[in-house]
Amino acid sequence: MKELRFLRGAWALLLAVLLVGISVLSPALVSKAAQRVSHTATPTSSTSIAATIYVALSSIEPQFQAHIEQEVPQSFSNAISKLISKLPPQDQSWALEMATTLIQPSGTLQSLVTEKNGLAMTVQVSLYPGDPKPTTSTMLISFSVLDSSTIQVSSSSLSGPTLSSGPVETITIPLGTLNAVTTTPACGDSALAFNLQIPVSLHGQSTTATANTVGHGNPLAAYKRADAPGGVNTFVEIPAASLASLGSTFGSFDMGSGLTAQNISIGVQSGVIHILSDIYWNGLNVGTADSTLTPGASNGTLVMKVTSTTFNLFGIFPINENSYDQQIEQTINSKLGNAFAGQFTISQAQIGPNSHLPCAKSDSLVLTGSSSIG
Repeated sequence: MKELRFLRGAWALLLAVLLVGISVLSPALVSKAAQRVSHTATPTSSTSIAATIYVALSSIEPQFQAHIEQEVPQSFSNAISKLISKLPPQDQSWALEMATTLIQPSGTLQSLVTEKNGLAMTVQVSLYPGDPKPTTSTMLISFSVLDSSTIQVSSSSLSGPTLSSGPVETITIPLGTLNAVTTTPACGDSALAFNLQIPVSLHGQSTTATANTVGHGNPLAAYKRADAPGGVNTFVEIPAASLASLGSTFGSFDMGSGLTAQNISIGVQSGVIHILSDIYWNGLNVGTADSTLTPGASNGTLVMKVTSTTFNLFGIFPINENSYDQQIEQTINSKLGNAFAGQFTISQAQIGPNSHLPCAKSDSLVLTGSSSIG
């Protein structure tokens, strides 16, 4: 009889511990990953541009669910082991057998909603299959910048039992320098936005990144899955100001016959990219050139195509337009292409917002595709 009373008391305590002791807040998105990123280009051969990387909600949801399915049973198992370790040694074996036989916990992501200040995650936890009274909890997952490469992930309770509260995990961003992280509740398919300074090559040299990943792996690796409609799960927005900043890195073009293109600048007007340059002949400024470019995608990379070039010269100098156009195309493609080489597969490129990313600015270069980081 004494053993039966003890059993009932231990069982009630076990249930109480299980209900409040689990933690389900470490999906692939918020897994702790130690990254070491190195770039082959030297600091003097690269500059950086501001860009925003957006991640689709449909990419994040499967990762949350997958980790919840893994984490809930493990959390229950840890709670059971901790509780049973406090029982007398002679009672631990049968108590563990009883607990593991009766309890077969599972967790299900009910919803993940993008809010202004975070992601509202609703989780349902069942003690066993067919549990008539599963526990439902809603938490707010928030994000903040910890340093130039690290995001702090925190949680707070919105309703139901508090499964976790306060700082939870950190995310190490293996690309560029982190300026800000925000959720995007009014931006089409996007759920999270990472504002970064991303290195680009000054001389068309490749800038590659390698990561030594520890733990659960690269926190962005989850996004290379094509869970979103049409395989789209990541977007990159490069503002017009960032494109303009590349102009000073072009240097000069030798056009032959003593002609060079200098003082190159980039602008966006009416949905078209313009590359302007001064034309010199033996050191004398003899006119200007205006090339218009349209962005596109080929084999997963960004491809700029010159659609026209207008020369305003004295009218006495022959210009090899094809050669000039090729130099413009090759230079800008090498710079922007290397910025995301091996990390982002581009399926579409355009100026201004699209149906997936309606919040993009009208003069930004918007890349649509999937991440292959990791």
